[in-house]
Amino acid sequence: MNTSTQGPVFSVPGSNTDWFWPMDGFVYNGTLYLAFMQMHATGSGGAFGFAYSGAQLASISNYTAPPNQWTITYQILNTGGNAVPGASIIVGQGPNGNPDPSNPQGANYAYFYTVVPAASSSSPPSMAWLRLPLTELACAARPGNVDCQYLKTDSTWNSWSDTDTVLPIDNASVINPGATEMTVRYHDSTKQWIAVYPVGLDNKAHYAISSSMTSAWGQSENLYSYPELQSGNPNYTRNIFCYAAKEHVELEGTSQLFFTYACNSTQTGDLTNNMNLYRPVVVTQSLPTTYD
Repeated sequence: MNTSTQGPVFSVPGSNTDWFWPMDGFVYNGTLYLAFMQMHATGSGGAFGFAYSGAQLASISNYTAPPNQWTITYQILNTGGNAVPGASIIVGQGPNGNPDPSNPQGANYAYFYTVVPAASSSSPPSMAWLRLPLTELACAARPGNVDCQYLKTDSTWNSWSDTDTVLPIDNASVINPGATEMTVRYHDSTKQWIAVYPVGLDNKAHYAISSSMTSAWGQSENLYSYPELQSGNPNYTRNIFCYAAKEHVELEGTSQLFFTYACNSTQTGDLTNNMNLYRPVVVTQSLPTTYD
């Protein structure tokens, strides 16, 4: 259902136990749309003692006003953690603004990269692909009447039942491995799509390139080694981990790749003793155009 919040900005409506974690967003017809992971504590403690409750889509029609004046409407995109839509969202990108040029009507959809967890919790997720008609964004809640479709392994689209929380077995794994926090963006200068993402909690940011969003993604390539994870770095501790590698095309110059990541620690004391941790770290590199 659709619900409006009267509480703090981006609090989970009707819940005292869950919280939102932002994913990606876009503006369409004067409304800002933001996808959120909805999370809850598992009771196991530690830096990773949380799990999915689902995913929601926030709509803010007056997003140019001060945040304390925003009118926010939330819609449930899915419940549970078997398919979490919105890690990256594509609207109006691609050749001539069409993310799926094989379909003349492809520009009429919002495309949601969807996190599909691996069978083993120690392995990174893969990314499936959902799409919603742009004309139905105001009624995107599931269960509901929205025409939500998923990409199949044969590169065709099929309806996803609005009562299902798990994608059908024939869903296409578009990017593998993927991540809960990532970006996919189109670069008109090279006519290529670039995905920027972490792989688990290793010591690098990664990227992959494709000429088509629906297929032919190259293998995961090393993009950047996190200096904070090197023992000689002043921010290093044995408890640190880095993640959330994301591209920001709106800040890029010609032939640039502008991305950020963040570092955290399994020990709270590391963060309170060093305010250089747990903040966005900015990196600018040359735009990759070929595979290694």
